[in-house]
Amino acid sequence: MRFSLMAPVWRDLTDPQPFRQTFELVRIAEEEGYDTVTQGHHHFMMGNLSDPLTYLAALAGITATIRFSTTVFLLPFHNPLRVAEQVAMIDQLSGGRAGIGVGTGWNRLEYQAYGVPFEERGPRMEEALRVMRLLWTEEKVAFEGRFNNFPELTLYPRPIQKPNPPIWVAGGAKVAIDRAARLGDAWLCGPVESFNRIMAMKSFYDEKCLALARTPDWVLRRYVWIAPEAVTIERDILPAYIEGLLGHWRESTTDPENIEIIRRIDAGGPIPTKQIADDRLLWGDPESIVRQIEDLRRKTGLDHLIVAFGTGLPAHSDLNGRSIAGFEEVVKMLRLFAREVMPAFK
Repeated sequence: MRFSLMAPVWRDLTDPQPFRQTFELVRIAEEEGYDTVTQGHHHFMMGNLSDPLTYLAALAGITATIRFSTTVFLLPFHNPLRVAEQVAMIDQLSGGRAGIGVGTGWNRLEYQAYGVPFEERGPRMEEALRVMRLLWTEEKVAFEGRFNNFPELTLYPRPIQKPNPPIWVAGGAKVAIDRAARLGDAWLCGPVESFNRIMAMKSFYDEKCLALARTPDWVLRRYVWIAPEAVTIERDILPAYIEGLLGHWRESTTDPENIEIIRRIDAGGPIPTKQIADDRLLWGDPESIVRQIEDLRRKTGLDHLIVAFGTGLPAHSDLNGRSIAGFEEVVKMLRLFAREVMPAFK
């Protein structure tokens, strides 16, 4: 089983190397045996990176073995030819360690600012994925589509990985999962889905792959809080985490289950903190988290998990946009997970 990391981003603009702690965390993840480091993508949101591909290129220069990917890059309002060039360049810089996870996003402002109708995000995504794979796998190709047109050309530099750097396609709606089965190398499942919803979405993805005679491959993202004693997490961490999650849902969720939870809270009901956390978060001492992952693996066939330690929801500014844990605490969790959880799945 593979374990990967979605790394928080720390920036200190008074430091000659503002990303010093972020880069150090990535180097530690490499030393501890994580498979891939990933980074998100949003424009005009505090705590997010508007250009994660440049960030991944920087990581290529400070690491030797760990892989890189976005989770997720908002592809529909970016030029796929340019994105294909950037990822191919990172693949060469890193000696064949680059990938890209893509999604449509949910924030209309980003589409408006880039001059792309939000309602076109689906067909733009589909066409962009076809363009990128074509450019990576063939030479002397032309393309004429609804949104992209170019004469015969060959992309340089070409990616090292064959047939192409891995493409993970994210999404929870059936149309997005179907897209992942048809056009992706793997389906990327979001980090705050309930267990029942994961099971339903995974079943739908498997059905689509079977109909296409494709082998299903999927990656699950999950927020994690790990400590030697679980009681401190429940008392000190879960309330702040759930507060951020509820704020994120109010802005973006379309999941009926999440909408119903918010409706009950708005009607004066209590916030079911532990219930939400148990269903959507990996938390507790190492033994508890091993059991939680074993349960996921047994019921879903999971073999690749992306973990995010001490992380708040990106859109929730009260949590400083990104993390509710400092650098030293995240390092402790990263090492504890690597040394006491990951070996159980070797």
